[in-house]
This record gives sequence, structure tokens and C-alpha cells, in this order.
Amino acid sequence: MKRAAKAASIAARLHMALTQAETGQDQSIARLGRLAETLTRSRREAGLSPTVGQPVFDALSRAMAAQIESQRAMVDLHQALAEVQDRTAFRGIKLGGLDKDDIPGPRGLRMFPRLSLVEETA
Repeated sequence: MKRAAKAASIAARLHMALTQAETGQDQSIARLGRLAETLTRSRREAGLSPTVGQPVFDALSRAMAAQIESQRAMVDLHQALAEVQDRTAFRGIKLGGLDKDDIPGPRGLRMFPRLSLVEETA
């Protein structure tokens, strides 16, 4: 296998694994949010005081904070991978998703593509 083809294969495999990891993080955060909503609704429907089960909400808060920190670490991972790319034979290869500057629009809107319509009309 030629060097360029091998590098492209490695880059594709890396991109897929990275995308799956990020999708898992997003799903975990969404699921924790749904859990918070369910816990709150259930406590209210059961007629319990807001003080009942507070340790549950405290633990949920820690779990959510840990997931958000994990996302922050993924941002650092992107930067570290970009540095590896700059110093290796991967320099000339687009690593799909690692090259965030290739995606048009402000960073915030790139993360939430449906909001770009809101931005356009504002």
C-alpha cells in the first residue's frame, strides 16, 4: 500500500472513531438531561417536597459536570491531533471533522447548524 493511501486509511479510521466518541458524549448528555426532567416530574407527581431526593440531584449534577468536562477534553484532543497532523506525513490529508476551520460560519453555529437560519434572519 502506498504511503498516501495508508495515511488516508488511517485518517478515515481515526475520523470514524472520533466521531463515534463525540456522538456518544452528546447522547450521554442528552440522556442525563432527560433523566433530570424525569426525576423532577416524578417527584412533583408523587407530591414530594423538593428537599426529598436532593442527594440524587446532587449526584446527577456531578455526572453531568463530568460529561461536560469530557467534552472539553475532546476539544483538547482535537487540538492535539491537529498538532500531530502538522508534524507528520498526515499534513496534506484532510482528516474530516478535525479541520473545523473548513466548516463555514461562526463556531457556535457550526455546532448547531439549525440555528444558522435564525442567525441569517436576525
